[in-house]
Amino acid sequence: MWKVRRGAIPVALATAAFGLALGAPSGAARPGAPIKVGIVTEETGIFSAYAQEWLQGVHVGMAYATHGTGKVNGHKVNLSIVDDADNPTTAATDFKSFVGSGYKIIGGTVDSSIATELAPLAQQNKVLYISGPAAADQVTGANRYTFRSGRQTYQDVQTAKSYVKQLGTGKTVLVLAQDFAFGQSYVTDATSAFGSLGDTVKTLLVPLTTTDFTPVALQVAAMHPDIVFLAWAGTTGAPLAQALDQQGIFASSKVITGLANIATYQFYGAAGLKFYYLSLYNWQSAHNPVNAYLIKGMRADYHQYPDLFAADGFVWAQMVVHAIQTGQGTNVMKMIKGLEGWHFLAPKGPQMIRASDHAMLQPMFQVQLVSTVTGTYQPVLLDTLSSAETAPPVSAHFGS
Repeated sequence: MWKVRRGAIPVALATAAFGLALGAPSGAARPGAPIKVGIVTEETGIFSAYAQEWLQGVHVGMAYATHGTGKVNGHKVNLSIVDDADNPTTAATDFKSFVGSGYKIIGGTVDSSIATELAPLAQQNKVLYISGPAAADQVTGANRYTFRSGRQTYQDVQTAKSYVKQLGTGKTVLVLAQDFAFGQSYVTDATSAFGSLGDTVKTLLVPLTTTDFTPVALQVAAMHPDIVFLAWAGTTGAPLAQALDQQGIFASSKVITGLANIATYQFYGAAGLKFYYLSLYNWQSAHNPVNAYLIKGMRADYHQYPDLFAADGFVWAQMVVHAIQTGQGTNVMKMIKGLEGWHFLAPKGPQMIRASDHAMLQPMFQVQLVSTVTGTYQPVLLDTLSSAETAPPVSAHFGS
């Protein structure tokens, strides 16, 4: 069975684990010894719902990748999960605790700012770090030891670009985002992508701590955008949308945004039916055996359909298992080489880890929300953009 430890790492466990690591043969796990994998993520905080979805995907993905055994090459995989509460200092401390306890594989974090701070720790400590669904471009190419399990903002923006193009040239496009690594990455990508179409791109970055969005909505209204590209994450999306709607933004501007969690579909109501949605994942859009497994596993284990970040968690598990298969869970360089250039079938479809900078090349979706006879809203696939169509430019060359 897949064993999960929640909470902080007990001192006794850390000491014992470190002793085992020191006594293990170089490059191979002791016969029958479990392989320890650490996860640092936001079980509490504004991104906790995303982390929960991602962890559910990890659970189902681990079952898929290990054929239900929870073992790789005869070794049990033990996952230890710690809550960083969306605090960079806590996350760094947790990461270092895992390193001190002999962990060679560490993953997680939804928060892009935290992911960009953990990446250098992976290189400093020579451990494999596979980030969670953090989307900032900076994670790609950070260093040889860092990988990502999800998409990056460049891929979102390229998916949105065709919408902007359809709406005609000479438009004023406002990029409305949060003022941290995630939102800043969108501003950089969108300014380049939409500007290349002949549009005027304006930006408005909102502090992450903002709770009153009426002043923000008034700023947006004063800018008179033809198109609003809304790049947002977390629980504050609902009050932001409410404020924008109250100021008539949804009626006066075309809105392009990412399709969020299933629970948000109802929130936008009739206005949301007019939005142009890019989708990093929704369970209805991909048709392949791996997605079918994820859907079935989520229904069996959690009595629900996979949500926004479940597929990224599933991919993370696939990557961890493949890394262990090639490097025994202890030989970090072998695990890195095993992941670089790896082609595999994921819930979204065919994916590939680009060897030169560890970009996760993957298909992206364009969808529309439609109302059903039961009064609910469901996404309908409009188009699938291939991994080649949304591939980010190479950001680093790690060499052999």
